[in-house]
Amino acid sequence: MDTKKKQQLSPMDLPTELLRGILLRLPVKSLFRFKCVSKQWLSLLSDSHFAKSHFDLTNNINNKLLYLSRDLSGDYSNAYRVKIAGTSIHHDYRVHLHAICKHESTRIIGSCRGFILLKNDTMLILWNPVTDFYTAVAYPDLDFWNLDFPCSSFFCGGVGYEKSTDDYLIVIGSIKAMLKPWWKFFSLRTNSWKEIEGGDRFFPCFPLHRQLGLVYNEAIHWLAIHTGSDDEHSFVIVAFDIATKTLSMIPLPYPQDTRNCELSLMGGGGCFGMWIMNNTAPEIWVMKEYKVESSWTKLNIVLPLYRGVIPLCFADSGDEVVCRRGNNRELMKLSNNQAWGRCVLNPCDNDPILVMFTESLLSLPSSK
Repeated sequence: MDTKKKQQLSPMDLPTELLRGILLRLPVKSLFRFKCVSKQWLSLLSDSHFAKSHFDLTNNINNKLLYLSRDLSGDYSNAYRVKIAGTSIHHDYRVHLHAICKHESTRIIGSCRGFILLKNDTMLILWNPVTDFYTAVAYPDLDFWNLDFPCSSFFCGGVGYEKSTDDYLIVIGSIKAMLKPWWKFFSLRTNSWKEIEGGDRFFPCFPLHRQLGLVYNEAIHWLAIHTGSDDEHSFVIVAFDIATKTLSMIPLPYPQDTRNCELSLMGGGGCFGMWIMNNTAPEIWVMKEYKVESSWTKLNIVLPLYRGVIPLCFADSGDEVVCRRGNNRELMKLSNNQAWGRCVLNPCDNDPILVMFTESLLSLPSSK
């Protein structure tokens, strides 16, 4: 009996490399709990190289939705992870919402590698919902941002990762005095703001209000309204290249009337696309070859025509879409023109927000 007990190995007895290989294949939520198993596990799971290896290995399967809602006072009070698996959509678990994220003026404006970018009246916040780690960044030219000025209607932001320097860049764009475009980015490595060169060339190109910066192909994307030489308005996609720190414009599948059109960018499933709603039926388009206008392809997915169904993101390989309905209070998954899964979030929640994110144990780099 004693011999058998001695032959049984506990997780503590496993070789470090074998243990590492096993842990790399576990979900982020489990890994975060396992930090309290032993000092060895805490050291391994807190290692930045382990976190990067785990993210690289599970990046394609850890895409989830984060659901935030406000209480009656207007502050954010609840956060949930929404899991999309197969034909089901459901609340997976409640996420601890850090106090700094609860201010009534808080808005989500981007996500990247497990971090959610939020803005409020006084600062930007980069927050990891899994680890609850965050860093706060003050706005540049704070006096300007405190002005009660119509520029807030043309504010956009996003966050991206520069692999060559292991740096995260926070990008914001807005319209300042005299309606001139204003684009800057913040480097976590250098802890400084810089103006994006050539931003003035995007006048008059106004980013749409309250949209998330969509990261794809090492660039951050937003929808904007561009005014041509004939004063005609049209929608375009503005892209910030993370490596070159430059802006460019990507045309839509076809011109859209800005007076009678709804549209939004879509990511997920390794795809870059958008949905368009004009006088005809709603359409979903995917750009098969990045920045090649002729590669826009219309998907054969028929969206329900009843009121309030809006595509949110692609699922899996891009052949399926997740849609929201009822002011973000209900989710459904569409595939082959059928609704495969539904999830009623909380009909009593006030002003809920949904954002796609990738779970990770990653930490942020320190400034030099």
